[in-house]
Amino acid sequence: MTIDLDEAKVERNEFGLWLGWTLATAGGMLLGFLLTIPLVNMLDLGFARILVPILAGVLIGFSQWIVLRQYLTTGSDWVLAGGAGWAAGYALGLLLMQNLSSTFLGGTAAYLLFGAIVALVQWPVMRREIPSTLTWVVVNSLGWAAGLWASQIALNLFFTEPVIEPAVSTAVIAGTSGLVAGAITGIALIWIARRPEKLEASM
Repeated sequence: MTIDLDEAKVERNEFGLWLGWTLATAGGMLLGFLLTIPLVNMLDLGFARILVPILAGVLIGFSQWIVLRQYLTTGSDWVLAGGAGWAAGYALGLLLMQNLSSTFLGGTAAYLLFGAIVALVQWPVMRREIPSTLTWVVVNSLGWAAGLWASQIALNLFFTEPVIEPAVSTAVIAGTSGLVAGAITGIALIWIARRPEKLEASM
């Protein structure tokens, strides 16, 4: 099943869609990661690396779906796509970061890969709205990379202690990266929703 955005509804409340999408992305990510902190301490590290992205992905997907459904003409499998994309992107991105994160280039590559995987898994659900996969992949890659780097900057700016409480650092990283990535991908989502009509008008 694919999403079908009602362009008229989007046009009437573009800011509302963008703001809702941004807050939903940040809120879902924040809730997903905070809820898993107690579980990480009790579970095997390998299992935790699977459970955390799946839970966070489902919550982000559900939060985004709550926003999107106000603008849809039909339903979608967005929650499932979001959870699968997050799990795959997080796992592969984490693996790459473990091997390359000692360098700026390696860390950036890992973040870009994370966003690209999330976008590729979500694209089948959005294929009716997106003219090509490239647009959504590029925006998600840049958006999540910018969000993750912004979260590290925020962490370094506001916390100078050598040891930070896991809940605090998780909240800063998840909240900041979710807000930045949500804001960037939200702009793209609105542009994508308006693009088909513009393309038809130019033909």
